[in-house]
Amino acid sequence: MLSQFDTFRRELDKSGSMSALDKFNNRALAMLTSDRTSKAFDLSAEPEALRDEYGRTTWGQGLLLARRLVESGVRLVQLQASFRLSKKAGRTSNWDDHSVNADIFQAYRERMPVFDQAVPALINDLQRRGLDQNVLFIFCGEFGRTPLVRNQDKSKRPGRDHWCRAMSIFLAGGGLKMGQAIGATNAKGEHPVDRVMNSNDLLATIYQKFGIDTHQAYYDNTGRPIPILTDGKPIPELL
Repeated sequence: MLSQFDTFRRELDKSGSMSALDKFNNRALAMLTSDRTSKAFDLSAEPEALRDEYGRTTWGQGLLLARRLVESGVRLVQLQASFRLSKKAGRTSNWDDHSVNADIFQAYRERMPVFDQAVPALINDLQRRGLDQNVLFIFCGEFGRTPLVRNQDKSKRPGRDHWCRAMSIFLAGGGLKMGQAIGATNAKGEHPVDRVMNSNDLLATIYQKFGIDTHQAYYDNTGRPIPILTDGKPIPELL
């Protein structure tokens, strides 16, 4: 096994991938230790009223930090929508609302006031600063949840399982056309009945808007060309 690992490293060095990785690691370290990044993480520099507008929660202050990071030059910020729930709701901090994890109805009663305060605050803040044309906010998961709410374990709590046939995604800003709902499911939320799209259609839209050629290929560690997207078309209603 050690011999195989040494061979693998030699191949990486031949292709320059290891050098590239070192370069990216150094750039990441330089970014994290820079004065500009240090200042971005200092939320005390923001007016108290604005911090209150976002909400003094992990999610609210996290969105405010995301805005500051973007202003400091960060191109992509990912923030997990974590909400510390009560014992009654399940005490989970994510949205994986199987009945084994959470009481979905109580969880939403506790999550949504936090969400409904922080997200509009971010959108309004971006607009006030003239960033809404260049900054795109996306709120989504990796799949939908079952239309059926059921108890699946001894807890007797209501929950929903994984569901790949339909899901919703929230977008704001980015110079896209806002104020619309695109596509629809049947009345039970089981499957789409209008404007069927997939995740690559959304990615194609984002990439086109920000000038990224989806046909561009990058090479993996074995030398194979991997395109940015293998399929997907921009969503015209958003452009």
